[in-house]
Amino acid sequence: MTSAAVKPGRPRSERARQAVLKAAAELLVDGGMAAVTMEAVAARAGVSKVTVYKWWPSRGAVAVDAYCDHYRQTIVFEDTGDVAQDLQRQMKVMLRAFSGRAGAIMAELIGQAQSDPGLRETLRERWISPRREATLLVLHRAIERGQLRGDLDLEAFMDELYAPLYFRLMLQHQPLDQQLPATLVAQALAGARR
Repeated sequence: MTSAAVKPGRPRSERARQAVLKAAAELLVDGGMAAVTMEAVAARAGVSKVTVYKWWPSRGAVAVDAYCDHYRQTIVFEDTGDVAQDLQRQMKVMLRAFSGRAGAIMAELIGQAQSDPGLRETLRERWISPRREATLLVLHRAIERGQLRGDLDLEAFMDELYAPLYFRLMLQHQPLDQQLPATLVAQALAGARR
């Protein structure tokens, strides 16, 4: 590491960072986005507001990071060798995470992101993009195994799979039931197989 890459000052405390994430997650669950202020997060975490700002530029950023940290299992895919099974399992984990209060929080984050460009970018960067990257790996593996056509528009395919989950989460016109992943995967794969 060059001397230009070393930042002056004390090293950041991972313990304080974890305390901030925990505090922000608790505030989100208790009171939604309105409860997640930098002052409230700092007070609950037992750190200064300056410490919170070292890692996060805004309350939206800390809220999204706290949510992502708490629900990181929603990004994990198994490799069973069957693309349909792998997609369905991951989508079921995501549906479980969206049940109850966690779903209401995600809906609120998405709603507020429509008028808050910083929150929108953080949500895209920390929640959406990592999950799309993980899904792309699964889809590329399925193409290599001959389970999917090589000429698929993978970005559109992922939208076809996941958009209905978010649509139902946001509008609540239909339930997010555990049969939905099987239905969505089967319908999407019907036109994607070799």
